[in-house]
Amino acid sequence: MNGKIEMRILSLLTVLGIAIFFGSQANSETPENSEGFTSIEKTEATNNSGKFSLTEMTKLRENVISTAENHTGPQTAQALMKTFDKIYNHNYLTTTVTVTVYRKTDSGTILKNVDARYPRAAWLQLLLDNGITIENFGEYASYLSKRYTLAFLKDNSNLRNPVMIHIPPTDDWETYQRIIKGNNWELYKAAFIYKLVNRHIEKIREAAERAERRKEKVEQGKEQAERAKVLAEQAKERAEQAKVLAERAKNRSNSQQLENVRKQLENARKQIEHLQETLERLKKSMPPQSPKQNMKKKPSTIQI
Repeated sequence: MNGKIEMRILSLLTVLGIAIFFGSQANSETPENSEGFTSIEKTEATNNSGKFSLTEMTKLRENVISTAENHTGPQTAQALMKTFDKIYNHNYLTTTVTVTVYRKTDSGTILKNVDARYPRAAWLQLLLDNGITIENFGEYASYLSKRYTLAFLKDNSNLRNPVMIHIPPTDDWETYQRIIKGNNWELYKAAFIYKLVNRHIEKIREAAERAERRKEKVEQGKEQAERAKVLAEQAKERAEQAKVLAERAKNRSNSQQLENVRKQLENARKQIEHLQETLERLKKSMPPQSPKQNMKKKPSTIQI
């Protein structure tokens, strides 16, 4: 098989971004125990042949992932190492890689020689050159631990499977079979790195979607607040209108009462006038009194 075909496969992987997944999923856990802090990353994939899984378990002396300061400097290997290396060197203990292929499980703990096989600065720069960014200690430790997974797979060619790292089948079936048989390590390694890049892009996309959803919620909140403000203004206007109507009703009620009193007084005046007229008529109709009737009788005196 000539190099042109392999370059074509590499180009295809680059374009696809290892985007074809066979029902794959990745998750991570960070359990703490009495011996230190363990970070677990597990990738699972399935196809018609069965299930594959790759578990990477990194043990730290203590949990510094959530307490270490973030990196705010330039995205270069030297700058990242200056920020995180001291913490990493003090806390890193071991990395154990477990691979399950068609129910066959194998695992290994890599304790040394990784820095010699995949020098830290060169490895970080390779990831940065492919578009990966590292901003916190959790990401730094995770990406450095990928060197242990790569070393384990290189030493165990029988456990390499393109499905596990999301290499899609191609028309070049012979080259694909060479990958399955572990005879094309450089292509497998390239696909492994592109898998990391693709996962990083996916995380950025998910973060952007979450930010967009938060933005939409904020905008919705603003709209709801604006609507509430309008409703409050409308309620205030209705309250003012109700106050005016109540004042008018009060005024109408007072006016009605005054009108009733005026009518009663008018009726009373008319009744008084009527009585006066009646008395005048009676006075005129009565005969005049005699002088004798007007004389007063002297009271009798009784002496004892």
